[in-house]
This record gives sequence, structure tokens and C-alpha cells, in this order.
Amino acid sequence: MNRKITCIKLSLILTALLSSNASPAVTSGSTGSPAKAGDKAENRLDSLVVDINGERKKVDAGGSLDVVFGDLVTIVEATLLDKSVQVELVDLVGFRGANSKASGDDRGWVIDTGRHLSKKRSVAGDGKQYKIQVSGQGAVSGEVMLNILEPELLAIELNVNGSVRKIQPGDVLRLSSKDMVRVIEIRTNVRGNENVKYDKIAKKGSNELRFSRGGRIFARIPIEWQMP
Repeated sequence: MNRKITCIKLSLILTALLSSNASPAVTSGSTGSPAKAGDKAENRLDSLVVDINGERKKVDAGGSLDVVFGDLVTIVEATLLDKSVQVELVDLVGFRGANSKASGDDRGWVIDTGRHLSKKRSVAGDGKQYKIQVSGQGAVSGEVMLNILEPELLAIELNVNGSVRKIQPGDVLRLSSKDMVRVIEIRTNVRGNENVKYDKIAKKGSNELRFSRGGRIFARIPIEWQMP
């Protein structure tokens, strides 16, 4: 009888020891690895607020923002889905500012898109698109694309001797030396024609109206002189 009781006790002790050495269970759907900060819903980018030539624009995560070469851009703020989580870094990849040797955070800097962006660091190396990356909790939270458009002349209206003339790209402006000319309006794709310049340039045999922004010539209107 005693031998039977002893066997039962030894069996119970052995079972308990084997149970204590078992591996902890893994919840279904889990790999057992800790999630990265960038994978957490609260760390994802919600939106960016950007100032373009004094006009504020809000862009959702994954969206894009169109500006024209020479526009002045300032990244005002970035917001994550969880407003209590702090944004650590906003990086306009390709911005060659003084901050590249400091914090690396591009918020608050006035960025001249005609002078301060590195063409080589654009998405395709052609200077037409740049990434704005936002990071929080040590990981990338999301991004917005910044598209750089070329300045474009749409039309110009002139008062020539009291009559209105509308000139478009591809047209030739024909004038005589006695004509009285005044510019009424210049229409471009630049907000408020900010920093758009035009000049009358003399060339051999003819002249032209030349339009530029940020040192880049983007349109020419030939002038042909006729006998009065």
C-alpha cells in the first residue's frame, strides 16, 4: 500500500516539474516580437500645415502639395493621429538649409523652392518632387509629397493706343515706334504673380518681352516692329 502511494506522489511531482518548464503561450495572431513605433496607430501622421507665400494649406498624410518653382514654403506644423504623441522631426528631404548641421528639423524655415532644394535629392533626381517625412517615437510616421511646377505664362493684356490686346504664349506682339503701350494684366500660374518679373530685351533685328522668376526665364513674347 505504501509503495502505491509513493508512486502516485512521484508521478504528481514529475507532472508539476514538466508543467513549470513549458514555454509561455503566444496569443493567436502575434509573432511574439514587440511592435515597432512606426506601426502603432497613434504614431501615424494625420496632416501637415504648410505656408505658401503667406497662404496656409493643410495636407493629409499620403497626400501631395503643388507649388511653383520660386514659391516660399514654410512647414508650420505636423500632427499625428494621437494628438498627445509628440512629433520629433519633420524633414524636407533635399532642403539645403543651415539646419542641416543643427537639429535637422525643417519646421519654421522659410524655404525658397527656387534656391534651397537639391535637385539630386529629389525623388527622381529631376527636381520635380520631394518628400516631406515626419517622425515620432523614433520611427517614420508618414510623408507628404511636394511637387514643384514650372512657372507658366497664361496670357498678358496690353493697352495699345487705347485698345486692349490679349497676347498668349506663341503669339507675336507687333508694334510701331509710335505706339503707346501699357501693361494691364499678366496672368501666370504663380499665386499673386509673386516675384514674377518681365523686361523688354533688345536683340539684333527685333525685341522680346521676357518673363522670369527666381532667376529662371519661363516665357518669351517676340516683338516685331512695323512701319508707322
